[in-house]
Amino acid sequence: MESRVIIDTSILIDLFRKTDKANSALIALVKQGYVYSISAITEYEIYTGAKLEQSDF
Repeated sequence: MESRVIIDTSILIDLFRKTDKANSALIALVKQGYVYSISAITEYEIYTGAKLEQSDF
């Protein structure tokens, strides 16, 4: 059985801001075997908080 976690906005922001993505909290979770999801609220927060040039992710 897989372990699933819900990723919060702070984990995604950590990933987006790091130049070395391998040191982000999300990558650490994936390396530990977790499967992740995000909620609709987190998706909304990311899209509304992104600058125009960042909204193409």
